[in-house]
Amino acid sequence: MTAILLRGNSPVFAGDLTQMGHVFFPGEAFAVWVPGSSPSPAGAVEWQVDLTATPDPVSGCASAATRPWRVEVTARGPCGERRAEGGLLQDAAESPRTFEHRLRRLAKGLLIDALAPLAGFRPKWGILTGVRPTKLVHQMLDEGEPDPVTRLTGEYRLAPEKAELLTGVARLQRPFLGRDPRAVSLYIGIPFCPSICSFCSFSIYPINQYRGQVSPFLQALGREMAIIGEAIRALGLRVESIYFGGGTPTSPRDDDFAHMLRMAEEHLLKGQAPAEYTMEGGRPETFNRAKLDAMAAAGVNRVSVNPQTTVQATLMHLGRIHTVEKFYRAYELVRAHPAGFTVNTDIIIGLPGEGPAEVHHTLADMRRLAPDNLTVHTLAVKRGSRIHGEGEAGQVLRALTPAEAEALVQDAAETARAMGQRPYYLYRQKFMVGALENVGYALPGKESVYNIQMMEERQTVIGLGGGATSKWFKPLGQNRGWLLKAPANPNDPQTYVERVEELARRKVAHLRLLYGE
Repeated sequence: MTAILLRGNSPVFAGDLTQMGHVFFPGEAFAVWVPGSSPSPAGAVEWQVDLTATPDPVSGCASAATRPWRVEVTARGPCGERRAEGGLLQDAAESPRTFEHRLRRLAKGLLIDALAPLAGFRPKWGILTGVRPTKLVHQMLDEGEPDPVTRLTGEYRLAPEKAELLTGVARLQRPFLGRDPRAVSLYIGIPFCPSICSFCSFSIYPINQYRGQVSPFLQALGREMAIIGEAIRALGLRVESIYFGGGTPTSPRDDDFAHMLRMAEEHLLKGQAPAEYTMEGGRPETFNRAKLDAMAAAGVNRVSVNPQTTVQATLMHLGRIHTVEKFYRAYELVRAHPAGFTVNTDIIIGLPGEGPAEVHHTLADMRRLAPDNLTVHTLAVKRGSRIHGEGEAGQVLRALTPAEAEALVQDAAETARAMGQRPYYLYRQKFMVGALENVGYALPGKESVYNIQMMEERQTVIGLGGGATSKWFKPLGQNRGWLLKAPANPNDPQTYVERVEELARRKVAHLRLLYGE
């Protein structure tokens, strides 16, 4: 017997019912039925939700230019029954697609209105389930929306604090967007790490086991850099930011690391002066003075030193092979370097085994260290990660409740404010603890341009190296743009080596299409 049944009277609602099912019944099995589905499950159910949308029977009284619709949701659960209803006008001049989007938004909002009182909680992000909710606010601002917060709390059912956060982030980002139509960002993926963290779902290769593949990979990366760099110069593009990520790009040996940066300087950055050059040094044990000197010589001006937590027991369970003390030493080494790097630290709320006391310990360390940027992630348990497998096997450590996670996210925001930082970019993921968000905070003037451009997708990002994805953006005027996500480079180092020239030249063809005369 299906204990939870969500039904709609049109196939267009299948995805919306599924999304709201995951929001209100996380981790539970539920069935979705719409016309055309397999027969609706028979028998008694614990929860039943019925969504219907129909043309209003009084439509004969309406103007020929409009057609009224009625949407109703009835939810029945162990605590009783709730009903929500609303209406909207279909304008004869609007496209069917536009009307369908409006109809579905109304339906999702009514699902929340009916289900929230019975479920005992109201999702703070309302009907928004996408990765980049800031894009919605940018669209509103582009269209001259005078008060995005009111629309977000009403039509989209966001909690006021989330609507304020989202709108504040978008307004802060506006001056960074669309400044130069020929500006691009570069992402370079290094698919090696000292070890694989239990929360990681990426195809990453432990560097000590794959040491023999590092040199061929870097040689291939040099060839890709040369091909892409030549195209950048031929097309007159300006590199605004460059970001080394992965993996852990600081994991190669010192001489390999320095050679990698020299290749970038020679092939990609010749004649360029990027405003921002970031090294994602996610693992503290990979830092030393030689690598920092190589970064400074290459023009790197931002460095991430990411502990994720400063609780030693948690680090051991995560499979990270550094100690808390190594993080402290690496952080101080970066901070003390005469290059004056801007420093970011990442932390994760919701790690297995951690409750409020452990998270507060990490937040106290962040306040003491006072990085320029603090990125606060909420754990997303992804398929392919060791944490996900342990959960399926019943090996579950202390987990935060949604209420605890929300309170700790607010504590992290207060920690950032106490350090003088403000939120400047935000994104969400599936299967996040408490269905919350990831937020990057920064001191004024220390915001990461790359993070903003990558998240808001209003600038071309050229991806090089292992697992890197490119995003092609061409401004079309009137706040419109053309965006295409290119196929990712292979994660596997050997496959990347074998295909690198083909993949690089395919990117050049896209660049010529976008920026050629």
